Amino acid sequence: MLRGATAGLDGPVSRAAVRAAEGAGGLTRAAQVVEALTQPGWVYLAGLVALVAAVRAGRAHRARWALGAGVLASLASPLLKALVGRERPALEAGLTTAGGGAFPSGHAVGSATVVLLLLLLPPAPSRRTAALRWAAGAVFALLVGADRVWLGAHWPTDVLGGWLLAVALVAGARAAADRGADRALTRPAPEG
Repeated sequence: MLRGATAGLDGPVSRAAVRAAEGAGGLTRAAQVVEALTQPGWVYLAGLVALVAAVRAGRAHRARWALGAGVLASLASPLLKALVGRERPALEAGLTTAGGGAFPSGHAVGSATVVLLLLLLPPAPSRRTAALRWAAGAVFALLVGADRVWLGAHWPTDVLGGWLLAVALVAGARAAADRGADRALTRPAPEG
C-alpha cells in the first residue's frame, strides 16, 4: 500500500503508466530493452571506460573524483533501498525484471551519475558542443526515468530521488576535484 506525502502523485501516475504499458506491446517491448541495456552495472562499466579514457587524456585528477562519485552512487542506491524499504508499484503486471526495494531507482542513480560525470569530465571545445552534450545527457536520463515508471518498476519519486542523489554525489565530486586542483595551483614550487 502506498502511503506518505508523495502518494497523491505517485499512485495515479504509476497506475496510468502501467495501464498504458499493458496495452502498448511494441513500445513496452522497447522499454524492456532499455531496461536491460541500462542496468546499473552496464552503465557504470561504460562510465569506467570513459574514466580510463580521461586518465589517458591527462585528466587523472578529475577521473579519480569521478570514480569516487561512481563508487558512492553504486553503494548508496542499494543501501538506501534497504533502509527505506519501499515496495515497487506494479511488479504483478509482469512488465519488469526489477526486484528488491524501490527508493531510489538504481537505474536513475546510475544513469544520471554517469551522464553527469561524462558531461563534466572532458572540456567541451565550444558552447554548442557543451549544449549538445547536455541535451543528449538529459534525453538519456529522461528516457531511463520514464522507462522505470512505464514498466511499473518505480514510482515517479523513486526516479526523482535517484536523480537528486546523482546530482548531489557528482556536485560533491566536482567541488572536491576543483578544490584539489586549486590547491595544486597555489602550492609553492619545490625549491632545488
